[in-house]
Amino acid sequence: MRYHVYLEDEPTLECYRLSHQPRPEYAPVFICPFVVLTDDDGQMYNAMRGIQGQSKNETMNMGVYRLDGQLDAQCPVLFPYAENPITERYHVTETPDAVSYVGQTWRFDFGVENYRWVDGSGRLDISARRLGQVCTFWVPQQEGYEYPQMLRSHLGKATGTLDGRPVEGLFMLDYIYSRPDAMWTEMGMLTKLHNVWLNWLVEYEDGGYEGGYAWRGRPGTDFAAAHHVVDGVSSARSDAEVTTQHTERGSVTKVDLALGKDSSLSLEQAGSTDWPLHTCGTVSSTSSDRVIAKSWNYTEFFPLNWSAVADYQAAHHKLYGRYPSFARLMKNGRVENQLLVFE
Repeated sequence: MRYHVYLEDEPTLECYRLSHQPRPEYAPVFICPFVVLTDDDGQMYNAMRGIQGQSKNETMNMGVYRLDGQLDAQCPVLFPYAENPITERYHVTETPDAVSYVGQTWRFDFGVENYRWVDGSGRLDISARRLGQVCTFWVPQQEGYEYPQMLRSHLGKATGTLDGRPVEGLFMLDYIYSRPDAMWTEMGMLTKLHNVWLNWLVEYEDGGYEGGYAWRGRPGTDFAAAHHVVDGVSSARSDAEVTTQHTERGSVTKVDLALGKDSSLSLEQAGSTDWPLHTCGTVSSTSSDRVIAKSWNYTEFFPLNWSAVADYQAAHHKLYGRYPSFARLMKNGRVENQLLVFE
């Protein structure tokens, strides 16, 4: 598979609009911010919401979670879906400083280097500042890839409040592009490209920081895109080596990342949100001799037969007009040799 990884020029507001075309006949098919946060007591939280996840005119609320230290089961959902619906319509507004996406219980304000996210009718209210440059990977249309794939990633540091308590942590904003007629769920990113994806942010005691993202593609793709930023200096890389350790059920418990021969780090997972896909935790070590003060990581793992789950979800929606409960669907599952199996 042929792909490119590169750094972007300083973005403009145009880059955050639904009409943005980074290349001719490309358009955003999924816009997805997410956070991993901790409060003053060290309690960890996660939130994720996507624009155009399953419909061109709706957002998909992936949940706001309170991590509980369990890896083999989903942690508690902090905002009930009855109050914070899974899907909502939205409208778009603009000011000279931001492009805003606004729903009934949430809003995003995306500026050139500063972002704001309000969710749960104000229960979550965070601001984020971009760190380093925007980093993009691009998979052009080619044999086996009917839809081109492009992802522009923004790393940031988040601060704000959750239910009135101060929180801080990792912020990421991903803009995913393909043909304008495509849905994110049909462009092949989850079924042809993606196996493991991780994001991290470390703050050192000397006041500096390090962070980024890295990918491990499906077998045979040789996909190893990464963004590494240290104290404001970004590097786009294609030499990520990701190794995972798992529990008996198959949950990711530890991730080791090597970026060539010059940088490495280890991630420890503190809990699972929507098993088996997402885990959150900290950075336990880096190859730097600097002392870690604070850290956060977000890791996504897709079993290699995930297309079967996606097909089932689509069929359920076609028959019943709604998607099945994800937690109930996964209840009796486990992962063996990177394949999801059921009792």
